[in-house]
Amino acid sequence: MKVTYSPQLMEESVFRHLNHLERSGFRAEYDEFHSLADPIYELPEDDREEAFEKVNELFFREKLLLGDHVLKALEICGLIPKRKRHDARQPATVAELRGGGPPADASEEEEESAEGEDADAAAGDEAEAVGMNAEPASLEDESTESGLDEVERTVEYEDSARQFEEKIKEIMVKRAINKVDEGSNVLNRVSGLPVIEMRVLASRFANPEEHEELEAFLIHEFMHARDMMDPEFDYEDAFIPGNPSVKNLITARFRLLWNVYVDARLAKKKIRSVMSKEARYREFDNYYRKIPQEQRRGIFEGLWNTETVTHEELLSMATDLETLISKYIDYTDDFTAEDQEYIHLQGSPCPLCKFPTYNWVDDPASVCDEMVIEAIQIDFPDWESKDGACDRCIEVYELRAGTG
Repeated sequence: MKVTYSPQLMEESVFRHLNHLERSGFRAEYDEFHSLADPIYELPEDDREEAFEKVNELFFREKLLLGDHVLKALEICGLIPKRKRHDARQPATVAELRGGGPPADASEEEEESAEGEDADAAAGDEAEAVGMNAEPASLEDESTESGLDEVERTVEYEDSARQFEEKIKEIMVKRAINKVDEGSNVLNRVSGLPVIEMRVLASRFANPEEHEELEAFLIHEFMHARDMMDPEFDYEDAFIPGNPSVKNLITARFRLLWNVYVDARLAKKKIRSVMSKEARYREFDNYYRKIPQEQRRGIFEGLWNTETVTHEELLSMATDLETLISKYIDYTDDFTAEDQEYIHLQGSPCPLCKFPTYNWVDDPASVCDEMVIEAIQIDFPDWESKDGACDRCIEVYELRAGTG
């Protein structure tokens, strides 16, 4: 199993990161990059693309260590084990890549390399301390070489347990076009070895001061991929019935519930995620604000404290409100099963026009003339005011009754 990065991601990430450093007054890496990249324009045109890719990969993996953020996230999620890394030989310097000999201050670079190895080891210890309970996998001592002949790097893995190693063929990290395009997926799950695909904006790699946010994002998304491969979660590409609006609504609710489940497990391990508990509750509150506050908070806390949940259970809760309520709260005299039937969630179909409704009139009888209610009941004899209706339907019947 190997971790690869798309050339497009490496190119843009390196470009953005170096420009940020240069604007901040740190020109060493910026100047070093251009000392390697600028002469490439003198090469034949057919050779330039490959040469640029080598330089970008060198800086992405070895000079700027941008790929380490991905590897750290994979370690914390338990998709790869803790790494113990050492350089088979020192990363090539600018002079060596251009055909020259080692620099005069080679001893200083060796000292810096040793300090980097100590930092890597410390980062690995920290990752192990906050790692997930599941036994991590291994990369079978695979090299993370940058693709440049001048740079060789081996990786040794201390952990013997390999829960995910045999299940993963490759982890591909690609550049996302926009935020909607970001996220993880598991390809080829049914037959053959699965491939984890992560799409991330290159701009996330730009600012060194924002790398905690980058790692939080990667950890959160790799946890989704981990769930998709976990037999206990039992992920399936389920068919969601209904028109496109209903499908989008159910998908959004499902994603929210899954995010809560992911964030809760990370919080229990004191691992930073993309949202805090209260921030995630505010998102949950927005989707389910029609549920009474006491029950709404009870559902959220129940899901947050759930140890395990399956894909089917999450999808059922996203599709059916009764399933969500009955799983985490008990009906009482103050909140009965009948009360649950008259909760008008955003996106639920209007009982009159049947379209997904985001602007509900929960009790038309309390705000409309009696003639409006009678006009509705002529067309819908079984309808009651507590069934509610969308604001558009109410406007239509107000005009029909001559009260609008």
